[in-house]
Amino acid sequence: MLYTFSKALIHVATAIDEAYYEGKENELENIELTSDQILETMNIDNLTICYKSTGIENFTIKNIEQVLKQNYIKNDFKILDVIVRKNCAYLKVIHGIPFSGSNKCYGTSFSINYMEPNNGVAVYGLDTKNANEKLVFKEIAEEIISAIS
Repeated sequence: MLYTFSKALIHVATAIDEAYYEGKENELENIELTSDQILETMNIDNLTICYKSTGIENFTIKNIEQVLKQNYIKNDFKILDVIVRKNCAYLKVIHGIPFSGSNKCYGTSFSINYMEPNNGVAVYGLDTKNANEKLVFKEIAEEIISAIS
């Protein structure tokens, strides 16, 4: 009888524990981060490598999110967040390696910097020693420039 009671008690405790943590998962899913909190997770101070630059006449950084959504046609990477600060837009993306791979399980960040005096636009990303990743970053930068041109 003691064995049956102990077994029932363990079953009830396990069910309560699972229900408690299931509720916690739903709480985490409903948290929305502010743009400043998202920037903190993007490691923007380390976006130091210029992967692509060009001049674009009549470019404006203010509507960059809309321009990217309208003009980025391929689905080789997915833009999760776009945050604009002065003459810079920060992008949080997920991508695959290789670039055209369907398994988009890698994440990174880019910045699009606009230099008004010369209408220059540069796409910066993280430094990497991995040759495959570097190639993907260059291709993403190329796609970004194509979409905003």
